[in-house]
Amino acid sequence: MAGTTIITKSLLLAALLILAACAPANDFPAIDETGNESASIVPPTPEVESPEEEAGGNTGAGGGSAVASQKLLLNQAMTLRYEKSGILENKVELPPGTQIEVPSNYEVKHLDYRTSSGAIERSSTGFLYPVKIVSVTDAFKTQFPQSKIDEINKTSGGLFVFASIVGNLEGTEGNFAVVQAASPGEGFLKYYQPSGKPKFNYVTSVTKRFGAKLNQGVKPESMSAAQREKYQSIFAELQKAVNREVATPKSYLMIDKKVATQRSIDFEKTGAITTTGAWSIATQGTAVRHGFANVPCAEFQSELLRQAYQRAGYRVTDDFNKTKGNQLIWSSTAAVVNYSMALYKAGWIAWDSTKYRPILGAIMMNGAGYTPGHTYISGSNDGLIIVDNGAPQGRDLRKTTDKTISIMFQVGVFFLPPGINPPAW
Repeated sequence: MAGTTIITKSLLLAALLILAACAPANDFPAIDETGNESASIVPPTPEVESPEEEAGGNTGAGGGSAVASQKLLLNQAMTLRYEKSGILENKVELPPGTQIEVPSNYEVKHLDYRTSSGAIERSSTGFLYPVKIVSVTDAFKTQFPQSKIDEINKTSGGLFVFASIVGNLEGTEGNFAVVQAASPGEGFLKYYQPSGKPKFNYVTSVTKRFGAKLNQGVKPESMSAAQREKYQSIFAELQKAVNREVATPKSYLMIDKKVATQRSIDFEKTGAITTTGAWSIATQGTAVRHGFANVPCAEFQSELLRQAYQRAGYRVTDDFNKTKGNQLIWSSTAAVVNYSMALYKAGWIAWDSTKYRPILGAIMMNGAGYTPGHTYISGSNDGLIIVDNGAPQGRDLRKTTDKTISIMFQVGVFFLPPGINPPAW
C-alpha cells in the first residue's frame, strides 16, 4: 500500500511538471500561492460620488469603468505586495472581508514575486496596481487599527495584488471600452518600430520549428467554397471577441465564476463547448481546478478558439483531435509549446512577425512559441493592442515597459487560419 502511494504521488508530480504553461521565468504555479483570489464589487453610494463620476468620470486605461475608483470586498485572505529591487515582496496578508480600493486607470504589471516559502516565481496573469486598503472587518480591527492601515497605504511605490480580481473589476455586463491608442513609449521603442514592426527577430528558431510551411499562406481562390466559408466564419467570431478598437460585449469573455467552473467541468466530461465566458472558464474554472491559476495564458487562448469554432457552427475536433496529436484540451495545450504546435498541425499558418503584420485576431506567441513563453491575441489591426489572461480588457503594448515586453511580448510568430493572409510590413 505504501509503495502504491509513493507511485501515485510520483505520477502526480510528473504530471504537474509536464504541464508547463505560460510564465516566462517559471511555468509552474507556486504551491503556496494560488493566484486565483477573487473579490466582490462594493456598489458606490451617491454621497461619495465625485463631480467627475457624476459627469461620466475618468474611464482610464485599466477597464473602462465610469467611476474614478472602485471598492472591492476580498472573498478570502489575500497577500498585499510591494516592489523592491524589481521583486514583489510580501507586505501583509489581508484578512477576508477587507475592503480595498482600485482606481479605474489601474495597471497590470508583470514582476517576479516572492512566495511565502521564499521562492521567486512569475505569474503570466500579473499583478494589479495600485491598491489601497479601505477597511477591515470588526474582527480584525485590533490587528489592523487605522494607524496601521494608513502606514501600509503609504508604502513607497504603491501596493499590488494578484490580477485575478480583474474579472471582478470588469464585471459581466455591458461592453469593454475601446482602448485608445497611446503614443509609443520608451520601453516599446526599445523593441519595436513605431509602426509595430519588431526590431528583434526569432527567424532562426521560428524557421527551425515550422520549416518550409512558414509564411506559406493559402490563396483563398485555391480553397473550396466550403473551406473558405469555414475559416472566414471562425476567424470572424474570434475577432468579435477580442476587438478592442470598438466597444465589445464583455459576455464573450466574462461570466459568473460558478457558472464558469461548471462549464469547465462539462467540457471535460461531455465535450460540451459554450459560446460565452472564455476568460472566466479558462482562468477561473479550468486553470484553478487543475492547479495552474498563475499561468493560464494558453488555456485562455484555447478556450477563445473553441468558442469561436462553436459560434461559427463548426466542430473544433475536426481540426484538433487525437489522430493529429493536437487535442485542444488543458492537459496538452495549457503548455505554450504544445498550443503553438497544435495550431500548426491543425493547418493554421505560422507567420514570421518581422515580415508580416499580426492583424486583428492573430494568435501571437512570445518568441517562437516555446515553453516557457506566453501567448496572446491581437486586439487591433496592427498587433499593438493585445488581449491575454492578464488583460482581458486589452493592453496597449505602446504603454508597456521594456522589461515586460522583453519577457512576454516579443512576438516572434503568429498564427492565422488558412485563407486569411496578413499584409507584409
